[in-house]
Amino acid sequence: MATDYTRFFRARWMAALLLLISLLLWAAHGKLAHLRVAAPLSVHTLLETVTVVIFTSVFIVCWNAFGGARKKSSVILAVAFLCTAILGCMHALSFQGMPGFPDASDMHKSLLFWILSRSFIATTLLGLALSPEDSDVSPLQAYLVLIAGLLATAGWTYTVFAFSDLLPLTYIESVGQTSFKIACEAGLIGINLITAYLLNRDVKQEQDAEKNIQRLQIDRASMFLAAMLLAISEVYFALYTDSSDLFVVIGHVFQLFAAIAIYRGMVAVNIHTPYTNLAETSQNLARSAEELHLQRERLSRMIDTAIDGIITIDDTQTIILANPSAATLFGYEVSDLLGISLNTVLPERHRKVHGEHVRKFGETGATRRRMGGSFDDFYVTGVKANGEEFPIEASISSQVEVGRRYYTVIFRDISERKVAKEKMALYHDELTQLSATLQSIREEERKHIARELHDDLGQLLAALRMDLSLLQRDSMLTGKSQKTVSSMDQLILTAITTLRRIATDLRPRALDEGGLYFALQTLQKDFSSRHGIHCELVANEEQLALDDARSTAIFRIIQESLTNVVRHADATEVDIRFERNAHLMRFTICDNGKGMDADDTRKARSFGLVGMRERVKAMQGEFKVESQPGEGTCLEIQLPLEPVYDLTARAQS
Repeated sequence: MATDYTRFFRARWMAALLLLISLLLWAAHGKLAHLRVAAPLSVHTLLETVTVVIFTSVFIVCWNAFGGARKKSSVILAVAFLCTAILGCMHALSFQGMPGFPDASDMHKSLLFWILSRSFIATTLLGLALSPEDSDVSPLQAYLVLIAGLLATAGWTYTVFAFSDLLPLTYIESVGQTSFKIACEAGLIGINLITAYLLNRDVKQEQDAEKNIQRLQIDRASMFLAAMLLAISEVYFALYTDSSDLFVVIGHVFQLFAAIAIYRGMVAVNIHTPYTNLAETSQNLARSAEELHLQRERLSRMIDTAIDGIITIDDTQTIILANPSAATLFGYEVSDLLGISLNTVLPERHRKVHGEHVRKFGETGATRRRMGGSFDDFYVTGVKANGEEFPIEASISSQVEVGRRYYTVIFRDISERKVAKEKMALYHDELTQLSATLQSIREEERKHIARELHDDLGQLLAALRMDLSLLQRDSMLTGKSQKTVSSMDQLILTAITTLRRIATDLRPRALDEGGLYFALQTLQKDFSSRHGIHCELVANEEQLALDDARSTAIFRIIQESLTNVVRHADATEVDIRFERNAHLMRFTICDNGKGMDADDTRKARSFGLVGMRERVKAMQGEFKVESQPGEGTCLEIQLPLEPVYDLTARAQS
């Protein structure tokens, strides 16, 4: 910004100095009238030719400065000054009609071309001053503007040559320039002064900066000076009397200086800007190259120090990069891996399949993919130099460089993890078997205790009650003793009822005597009567015809579910439904209670759910809990009906 102010300061002082000199000359015009220019035609032709050459240079440079990416200002100036150069040539060709020469018609045509050429310059500069924003234009738009300008110039040229007598006169023989011509000069003076004023406004520049708009690629100080010089030159052209008048030459000189200022203000910027941008681009490229070098060094250190193995192969499966970790995992040196086929470190049985997978991965256009991430399927297997195979977990990425596709694999040896996984799977299987065994033992103990309670203790209580009944018939008992015996009978009856309930909870006799369907019916009725919760069982006896192991497991699952409903659900209804086909049994236990969060199913003390899940898993089934707070809970269990490993057999083993 400081540089712009300095340029404006110099341009203002130069314009003020030239204006002061011109004022003195204009005031002394009468005294200078005796000064004449020798060979005026040659002088005028030379000055006009130099001006035309400069304007043509403006067109050439503005048009080609940015190649195909032209700016609006460049296109406008290029076309305007090309048209001005053409009209200037027309003016020069009509010089034989200058004042003092015999043909007034040629002089009229020459002055018309002169006014048109200067009008093009003045209006173009005014348009640039009024529009501070610049923008890119497409090649098509640029050529359309060029064609429009050339057509307009051709039209004016034809009009001047063919219909000059219909246009207002600019020169009359023996009279000189007309009032129309002087009015045109005055109008051009006004336009150029307005342009200079607009370009001189510092406020406008500040507004542009605040708007953060794309400014015109022009030197405003030089364009301001050019507008002032054009305004001053028009005054000289309005005051001359004949072709040898000194003021004509001075006006041409000012016009030439204005052309140079325009060249400096527009062309120089258009020339310097691309090269300045090129220099900046070169500096940026140098910095980018340095940053790229640092990044490559950083990446190289990261690859070399990475714990995981890293290998890059080309589209022919040839290894072109390998880090020390990769070489160590395969038992090679880094230099031994470079240049060999990837098949060298793959088992022979996997080479064809692996190559096909890599090829298909490249065809998908994906940039990365996980490989061998499943513990149960280590399909990525490596071979060490000694022939030992080991499982690999890896990710692969692809990129295209110079028309060739490259693949980078980052991998790690998961032998220890696989062994740990296998041990965990073994431990889990053992725990599952232990759980099944404990469940079986528990059922046997329950069955045994229930039998003992029912057969032994139950019979004793029944015999005791029979003895009390006989005692009640004894007439020797007093009334008080009779009441005591009756109370004892009620206590024994209560004990028998409680004993039956405990025995049924331990092992319902209906399960052994009538099967699962009758056991669930008994459980349903007892649950509803004891807790006041409506329970509906949707099933039939044929659906529930199962072996003892499955029947017991299903009964315990439903029993535990109903217990959870009483303890936690605050429900008023429970719905138990069974569905069965030839291969699968599915049943659900749903309530309308308060539900539970997902975290509640994972609590450490949710032993009821854990027990149900283990029972289902032992039968190779699926167990799912669906619940939302306030919307109840639904348990869904699916059990295969194909023969499975008997729980009793597990317990015995």
